[in-house]
Amino acid sequence: MKSSNIISRIRLQLRQKKTERLRRKSMAKKKKRNSTHNCQKKIFLERKTNNRNNFRSPKKVKITANTNFSLMQDIENIITFIKNIDDSIKKNNYKIVELDLSQVVNIDIGCISILLAKINKLTRKHIQTICQLPKDIKCKQMFFESGFSDHMRNLNGRKITYSRKNNNLMVNRGFDKTSNEQLGSAIKYSVKHLTGVEECYRPVYSIAQEMCANSIEHANINNKNWLFSVWYKNTTEVCFTMTDVGEGILGTLRRKFSQIIKEKFLKDNKDILYSAFEKKYTSVTEDINRNKGLPKIKNISDKNYISNLVVITNDVFLDFSNSTNSRVLNRKFNGTFYYWELNQNCIERWKNRKLS
Repeated sequence: MKSSNIISRIRLQLRQKKTERLRRKSMAKKKKRNSTHNCQKKIFLERKTNNRNNFRSPKKVKITANTNFSLMQDIENIITFIKNIDDSIKKNNYKIVELDLSQVVNIDIGCISILLAKINKLTRKHIQTICQLPKDIKCKQMFFESGFSDHMRNLNGRKITYSRKNNNLMVNRGFDKTSNEQLGSAIKYSVKHLTGVEECYRPVYSIAQEMCANSIEHANINNKNWLFSVWYKNTTEVCFTMTDVGEGILGTLRRKFSQIIKEKFLKDNKDILYSAFEKKYTSVTEDINRNKGLPKIKNISDKNYISNLVVITNDVFLDFSNSTNSRVLNRKFNGTFYYWELNQNCIERWKNRKLS
């Protein structure tokens, strides 16, 4: 009887120890499970908080323009403004760029064209651009009348609606082919504006094609971005611009060693660029059909089939109508900008070319 009681106590103690052991093991598993869950939950909450903070406050930079925002009157100022945009993005990795033009009281079509080409390039890099238009009524109206607003959206992502009463046009392209139909139609409308007859004008169409082709061929994947614009200045003149925010003409020239040595001692970039329009250099592509575009553009200008041709590229301003205005700039423009005008005299000279 006594021995059976001892055995019962031993069994009870073993059972209690086993129960305690299972309880401790269960508690350890639960603690480990809770610890893992809490760790995962903490990581999830941290990521959620970071994403929320990043969404609410992306990096933003504000760049303010001077009151005079005219490319033809103050080239260095405009180039500095564009360079400030590039420098801010490179150094600080901003995701939003606010362009403050509110104080601008003087602006031209050239500056609007360069600005839109730059905005297109930023968009392709997934950088949001906010543009504060001028408070000055005339400058603000010029933005809308130029066709600039046709390519922009408001803060809600909707297209800006504005009923224009003119045929001003901005054709932009950032890929591998040009929009021949849009270019052709724009040129025909410009001829009709001057003569009353809608017809093709081959000199403008051919140089526009050459400028577009040069932009596409020499650009790399990230820089294929040109913009063609037509501005009806008045009843007797139509202005054209072509903007390419790539490397610039001087950056695409292929020069022999002997030419480089001669240029180092005898020429500045203005003379080198003018020589390129006279076909004294080959292009970096070494294609036998290339580098014929620049001489063709100069030839059309020399024959007065267009007027007031101006080229701005790298650190050079080239004026084909008045060479005394040509000069080397204090600032470098990463790209190429063309400006020329068309009037009725140019068209008549083209039509009567075989008679002279």
